[in-house]
Amino acid sequence: MSVGTNLALPGLSGYDFSGIIDAMVSNYSRPLVKMQQQQSNLQIKKDAWRDVNTRLSSLENTLTKLRDSSVWAGTKATSSDSSVLTVTSTARAIQGTYNIKIIQMAVAQTAVSKTIAVESVTEATAVSGGSFKVTVGDKEAVIEIQAGASLQDIVDAINNSKVGVTASAVKVEGGYKLALLSAETGVQNAAVFAEVDGGTILHDLGILREDGTLNISQAAQDAKIEINGITEITSSSNEIIGAVPGLTLTINKETDAVVVVKVTADYSQAEAAVKAFVDQYNSVMSFIENMLSYNKELGTKGDLYADPLLQGIQSRLRSMISGNLNKPAGTFNILAEVGITTSGDNFGKSATLIFDTAKFREALAKDAAAVANLFGASAGGVDPNRGTDGGTPEGLANILYEYLHPLVMYGGTLSKTTENYDKQIADLKDRIADFARKIETYTETVRLRFVALESQLAALNSQNQWLQMQIEALNSFYNNNKKK
Repeated sequence: MSVGTNLALPGLSGYDFSGIIDAMVSNYSRPLVKMQQQQSNLQIKKDAWRDVNTRLSSLENTLTKLRDSSVWAGTKATSSDSSVLTVTSTARAIQGTYNIKIIQMAVAQTAVSKTIAVESVTEATAVSGGSFKVTVGDKEAVIEIQAGASLQDIVDAINNSKVGVTASAVKVEGGYKLALLSAETGVQNAAVFAEVDGGTILHDLGILREDGTLNISQAAQDAKIEINGITEITSSSNEIIGAVPGLTLTINKETDAVVVVKVTADYSQAEAAVKAFVDQYNSVMSFIENMLSYNKELGTKGDLYADPLLQGIQSRLRSMISGNLNKPAGTFNILAEVGITTSGDNFGKSATLIFDTAKFREALAKDAAAVANLFGASAGGVDPNRGTDGGTPEGLANILYEYLHPLVMYGGTLSKTTENYDKQIADLKDRIADFARKIETYTETVRLRFVALESQLAALNSQNQWLQMQIEALNSFYNNNKKK
């Protein structure tokens, strides 16, 4: 009889346990993977809410101009000859026609010296040393000159005084002349020159004549215009402000012809403000719809799918836009009456607004003040309630502002929402770090167990080899004896 030889331990000796260890650690780590996914989802929601806040803040910003009465009271002024007279207007300008005659332009004073016989501006002159005084309006400067100073020295001394006179040396036949130009036009800005302490510098230069009068090549002159043939206006500047309320008139040249200035209503700012609001509103509503969306075919969801707060914001915005705007009795009460309607293609979803500019302009032409009131701006003697006194706000911009501001303001609803996500993310981060440490401990424990097992298996394998040798020896002994 033969002794069996299959006493080896197949699959034990030299067995690779890394796969088993990895599987055990992977199974133990499942809660970590779940927490990391939770953290990622919370971060996605937080970022989505931050984006919602930014977009709603931008929408709130568009309301500022809608509430600004000056935006709705814009005017446009035109000149029949802008080469002669240019004009700009503000909201204060009264619509009408103004016939303006330019009698004279404002001119700056220019004083000159006699001809100074020098070869260059740096050559010494025969001027005596001393001081002279220059006065321009309420400015005054005493200028000191050294005996024999060059024209350049004198020019620099005057210009460095910054008294309101600009000096320059002009080349003429026989030498140079000093030109002294007042910095500003008008009689009130004319410079007065006077010797100091018996000095003779100004007389030496010929700036003052022998009789003490100023050697003037161009006398200072005020601008003078006539409005509608009855009103004469003077100004030290060629830019005339306030002659006609809300208008700035700039004289470019003199002419005998009458320039016609027309002031008309200009609602381009108002139209731009409304368009900016509509565009931002549409952007917000489309974004919200995307955040709340669910694609059944693809099985995909928006980042804030079924979020009750966002659903509430969507619903409130739609209802406020489509409802009566609680304005005082007037021509218009809803947005559709001034050309803003909701697209029938997506009503109940993003509810995109359509802005009919032609109808909007027709409404302005019919009753501009009523349109301004509808959007929440003061106009036509009507000041819509902005909601600050506890009453119900009136006008689109005021109604929306009353709702949006508590949402988007610092420390408001949406700020608190993102802060809540920050707390949840921070808590998960701590839990993840703690569990990661537990995984490290578990991994080391399992590894050590299998190291011990490997040692035991190695010992068993060694015993197996010894037994195998003994069996082989017995078989050999048995077979040899059997032959005998």
